[in-house]
Order: sequence, then C-alpha cells, then structure tokens
Amino acid sequence: MINTKQVTYPQADRWSYLWLFLSMVLGIFALTIGKWIIPLAAWLGPIFAIRFMRTQRRVWLGYLLLAVTTGVAVAVALPAFLGQLRIGIVIGSAIIVNLAYLADRLLVSRLRGFAATLVYPLVFTALEFINSFTNPLGSFGSIAYSQYGNLAFLQLASLTGMLGLSFLMSWFASVVNWAWERDFAWQKIQRGVALYTGIMFLVLLYGQVRLWFAPPPAETVRVAGFTAVDFRASQKELFHALNEDRAAFREMAAARYPLYFDETIQEARSGAKIVVWPEHAAPVAKEDEPALIARAQEVAQQEGIYLAISLMAFYADESPYEAKLLIFDPNGEMVLEHYKYGGVGFEGNRVNGDGNLRTAETPYGVLSGVICWDTDFPGTVLQAGRNGTDILLSPSMDLRDIDPVHAHMAVLRAIENGVSVVRVADNGLSIVADPYGRVLAAMDHFTAGERVIVAQVPTHGVPTFYPVIGDLVGWLAIAGFVVITVWAVTQGRRAKRADAVPAENSVPDVAPSPAE
Repeated sequence: MINTKQVTYPQADRWSYLWLFLSMVLGIFALTIGKWIIPLAAWLGPIFAIRFMRTQRRVWLGYLLLAVTTGVAVAVALPAFLGQLRIGIVIGSAIIVNLAYLADRLLVSRLRGFAATLVYPLVFTALEFINSFTNPLGSFGSIAYSQYGNLAFLQLASLTGMLGLSFLMSWFASVVNWAWERDFAWQKIQRGVALYTGIMFLVLLYGQVRLWFAPPPAETVRVAGFTAVDFRASQKELFHALNEDRAAFREMAAARYPLYFDETIQEARSGAKIVVWPEHAAPVAKEDEPALIARAQEVAQQEGIYLAISLMAFYADESPYEAKLLIFDPNGEMVLEHYKYGGVGFEGNRVNGDGNLRTAETPYGVLSGVICWDTDFPGTVLQAGRNGTDILLSPSMDLRDIDPVHAHMAVLRAIENGVSVVRVADNGLSIVADPYGRVLAAMDHFTAGERVIVAQVPTHGVPTFYPVIGDLVGWLAIAGFVVITVWAVTQGRRAKRADAVPAENSVPDVAPSPAE
C-alpha cells in the first residue's frame, strides 16, 4: 500500500528562500498572458512555491512573501497594452493564485498518505474555473495554454476541457513535494509515483492514439483570410478624426473598403468559398453602414462565396459603438450576425453581445463565429460543440505583446469542441486548426511578406465528450476541495484526541516490591 507515514510541518529546509526565488523566476516564464513562455516552467514553478510554503512556520507570512514575489513576476511579464488594468491583474494574481498554496499548507499537515497530494490541484483547478467566467480576460493566464506544443497532451481537452490539463499539471507539483518530503526514497514513494505516472501515461496514450487514428476529412473547403490594411498603423489618426472631424473619419474609413473587397474578389477567383476579414477591418460611421453591407452582399453574390466581415460601427452621438461579425451567403443574404462579448470593461464604450453563438447551415458545414477575446471564454464557446458547428470563424485584432499565445489559445477551443477554427488576425498570428488542434495553416502579421492565409478546412467536425459534461470538472474540483477540507479537519481532530490521552485512563507505573 501507499506509504502513510505522517510528515511534520513546517519542514526544516535551510534553502527555503532559494525555492521562493526560483518560483518567482519560473513564474515569469510560466505566465501565459506574459511576454515569454517556457512550457517546462509551468510544471516546475509550483513545485518550489509549494516547498517554500511548507517550510514556513508563520503561515500568513509565507503567504505574504509568495504574494509579493508573484506580484513581481506578473508585473515583469505582463504586456503593457493592458494599461491601468495591469495594477488590478498584478494585485489580483498575487492574492488569488497563492490561495492554493495557503490551502495546501493549512490542510496537508492534517492528512496522511498520498491523498494529501490532491489538496493543491483541487484548489488550483477550482480557482482557474472560477477565474474563467469571472475575469474580464476570461481564461487568459491558464497554465494549460503553456502546453500548446504538446499536442498529444492537449487531446485531454476533448474529454475534460482545459481544466483537466490544469489539474494534472498542478497535481505533478504536489506529487513531487510528496516524494521530496520522503527524501525521494523509492520504497516509500513507488506506489504514489506509479499511480500518477500511470495516469499521465494513459492520458498521453489517449492523445496519441486519437491523433494516429483520426480519419482524413471526407470533404474540405478552401478558406481564405487576409489583412489588407494594418489597423494599428493609423489607429490614432483614425480615432482622432472620429472624435474631432466625422467627415474626415468617414473618408479615411471608406478608403479601406475597396482594398478589402478587391482582395476578397481575388481570393474568391483563386478558389476560396469562404473569405474572412480580420477584426476591425471595416470601421464605419453608422450612417455609412447600409452602403457597406450592400457592397458586401453584392460581392458575396457576385463571387458565389460566404463572406465574413468584421466591422466597428460608430454612432454620431455618445451611443456605444458596435463590434460585430456579419456573414453573407452566395445569395447575398446575411445569414449570421454576432456581437462581440469578450473584453468587457477594457474596450471602451461598446455594445456587449449576449454570448449566444449563432449558426449558419452551408454546403460546407455549419458555420459559427466569435470575435477575438470571445474565444478566451471556453464556457461560452462550448456552445459550438453543442449546436453542431463544424467551422468556427474568429476574426481577431492583436498586439505583438500577445503574439502568438493568443492564437494558440484558440486551438484549445478546436480540440475541446471538435470544430475547425479559422482565426484571421490583424497584428497577430492567423491560424487555421482542425478539430484535433493540428495546424493547417499559419501566418504571422509581423513576419509574413504577404498577409494572406489559405487552407483546406474540413467541412465536418468530430464529436467530443467535453460538450457533454461542460463545466463538470470545475464543479468537481470545488466539491472535491470541500470534501477534502472536511476530511482534513476531521482527521486533525482525531489526531489531537489520540495524542491527548486523559490522565484517568493512563496506567501508573508500579514500583516492584522489596520481595520481588
């Protein structure tokens, strides 16, 4: 059976503050909203943070020190474009992330055996789950995104969503500490190590087999996307004109439309049946929107294509602007209208979408669409796996600071929901991924000579288990934490009662008689 030797806390360790420093340094390279990502750092950083916390006699002081170093790591790695939100993210990360280490330190000392390794991953996974639907950035920052290159491991998302990945990664850190506290003595740790290793082996085997036996697509459709105008290059001038001289704004905006329509016609005549513009491709005054839509309808009908355009419509008064995706069919009919819902609170005075994903039946499968930040909310994009979507379009607008990680995040949505994702990004990585997360085409705005992406995209998705269970893993993590907390408290009380034997029940020492 697994070794159940009770380990005492705090652990004696003269290198305690070295572990704190290492956790901070590794944290800089593990932050998936940061500038630099090293996949291995996301596995190793929590090991040292847990070790540091378990060596601290003053628990709250240990938590405070971890909060400070976490804040430093986040402040160093966090992109500058977030502006004033940076302060809130730094403070929030420092407080919230380290609650998992605090809970681990308080509860593990009350538990015996390998079951104690579940405390940290349960709390960590529960926090990531709560963050994914309460944070305006959605799931941005999840450690699961750091594993983009490990395609076999990522296949677990088709079963559990990305929370399954987060649980296994955080459990690894806890298991290593469990072994560390037993001096890595094989006789003491072999059963526990074998259990975790066996589970990881099965996960990787599942992922590899899923990739090996993925059938080739029966049908594909040629999809093209492009950036005809670098939005960021004239963003300041454009918005200055919007605020100061509406006529000048209308003229600047109108100059972009022929470039996009000409490129659309060119791609259509090269064989594309679906053409996608990037986010904000068409800034437009609200009074000019009908003419823009009429031209889009005309081109879609003329070329016999599905045309997906992303526009920003501005009213003449203080009304919120509209950021939306419109899809037109070969008859010139608008078959889908989607309002952006992600990025609430930091994208200005914007109309916020309702988060309901619409679909359009086509000869090339069922189309649906989201916009940029929308893809960072897995609980919302989950609808794509439930409503029969085959191809999910995601026009985007990025910055160099989050290139290419923001595109990598979209690939998880493909695996989770069994859909192909077509992400066309201005100032970022455009990427097309199939339902297994395999990249069919990619084009980086900052390195490409020609900012065009073309791919043959499967017209049918594949069934996955995640849309069936939805957020079950997150709720199980919360429930598991409650259960293990109750268990830890109960075990702690039992241990105290066992150690405190009442005097009346003790057996007095009897001195031998002289006769003896």
